[in-house]
Amino acid sequence: MIEIYSSDNCIWCRRMKQYLNSRDIGFRSLDITNKENARKAFELTGKRTFPVTVIGSETVVGYDTAAVDRALHSQMY
Repeated sequence: MIEIYSSDNCIWCRRMKQYLNSRDIGFRSLDITNKENARKAFELTGKRTFPVTVIGSETVVGYDTAAVDRALHSQMY
């Protein structure tokens, strides 16, 4: 299951969700305005940059579709 730590106010977060939706890739969105979700995202990355997309054991910070594609591909094999 893919998880995206994001905010509705973040344009890059919305774009990442749109990107995944355009490829018919399911995900669970975790709102970072919830302090617990924000803390978990920071623990994963050590950064306060969003979105944070978790694909299996890989974490992608920011709107980086190439990194998401690599992570998706590596999780398939």
